[in-house]
Amino acid sequence: MMPMDWLYLMPWLLFGVLGVLIVIGIPIAMALVLTATTLILLDPRLTYWIMFQRMYNGMDSFVLLAVPLFLLAGNLMNAARITDRLITLCMRLVGHFRGALAHVNVLVSMLFAGVSGSSTADSAGVGTVLIPAMKREGYPVSFAVAVTAASSVMGTIIPPSINMIVWGALTNTSIAGLFLGGILPGVMIGVAQLLLNTRYVRRYDVPVRKRATLKELASSGKDGLLAAGIPIVIIGGITLGIVTPTEAAVIAVVYALALGFVVYRELDLTKLLNASTDTVRLCSLSLFSLVGAAIFGYLISFYQIPPKLMAGVSITDPTVLLIVMTIVLLVIGTFMDALPAMAIMAPIFYPLAMSAGVHPVQFGVIGVMALGLGLITPPYGLCLMISAKIGGIPLLKAMATTMLYLGVMLAVILLMILFPEFVLTIPRLIASDFV
Repeated sequence: MMPMDWLYLMPWLLFGVLGVLIVIGIPIAMALVLTATTLILLDPRLTYWIMFQRMYNGMDSFVLLAVPLFLLAGNLMNAARITDRLITLCMRLVGHFRGALAHVNVLVSMLFAGVSGSSTADSAGVGTVLIPAMKREGYPVSFAVAVTAASSVMGTIIPPSINMIVWGALTNTSIAGLFLGGILPGVMIGVAQLLLNTRYVRRYDVPVRKRATLKELASSGKDGLLAAGIPIVIIGGITLGIVTPTEAAVIAVVYALALGFVVYRELDLTKLLNASTDTVRLCSLSLFSLVGAAIFGYLISFYQIPPKLMAGVSITDPTVLLIVMTIVLLVIGTFMDALPAMAIMAPIFYPLAMSAGVHPVQFGVIGVMALGLGLITPPYGLCLMISAKIGGIPLLKAMATTMLYLGVMLAVILLMILFPEFVLTIPRLIASDFV
């Protein structure tokens, strides 16, 4: 136990111990719990009952039930081969353009993001089909991997986004407002990536297909519209106040089951069990990180770190503050999963943002998007790792091309910072009560 006159060191120890544990390779969830345990052991003012209580409270949230449910919906979509049908639809829409598969990759990711809200499910489901197809048509594997990984990031920003649900729960920001605020930025990212594709594929000798007939478009359009019904039901239900985000996630699962078992008849009990097992495995890792982050966030408040930062950092310009926050979150996102990073950083930046006059929805959308870029930046770079594994190449081989896509997404974030209307226009038009 530390002497009372040394307790001023505790805030420094909080981040120092966490940093050391991360550097030596302790998983982030365990590092958060071990850091909290160490400080409780040293600080006579704290007890282990506080740790147990805060860890329990960190998971005792009705809203967080939506996380495993949306993950399950995404896995069921993959198991029911709905991803394949979305690919067919997009191929018939843009297949006659040069570099069609690269464009299809981006468009399918936009549609899949509106179905599952999970970037990892996107990169795995879409990448398994499109990366081998792009290799066969003569695209460099590094390019196929980069496009797949970068486009999957839209899963964090286009509603229904799992990360937005967690951010809303952590900061008491309207989840409906975050969902609506993410629509236009998500579309902007998609358009920016399509423009980059158009410029990039000129150097490759890839086939150009014939334009699809109206009959082919109508045939694939039916399947595409059935899948596209999920985001419409989710966003519409939440915006109109008919359902909560958790209830909307249940609807997404039921909808996916109906499509898989009744409409397409691609699901069976084995595939359902496998999808459920994958969901439990992935969700247990993510939500255990939130358990550790809950007690860590309590210690941040206990040691009054946000007020001390506000006293020591006088950034009153919202633009400057958002740029600083984006840089910090980008760095943290390179080595930490977005969910624990949110739980740690949101309580620190939220008071600063509110004091500078930043709108909570703009703050949330930018924060979620900045952390989402960590999915394609090593050493974390989970979506880039998944895509590189599917492509059968070392991760670093795709880094140069991936950085081009990272650049256009950073440009979109900068526009969101300079012009809040890109985030706030749709929420104010559709549901002003949420903003």
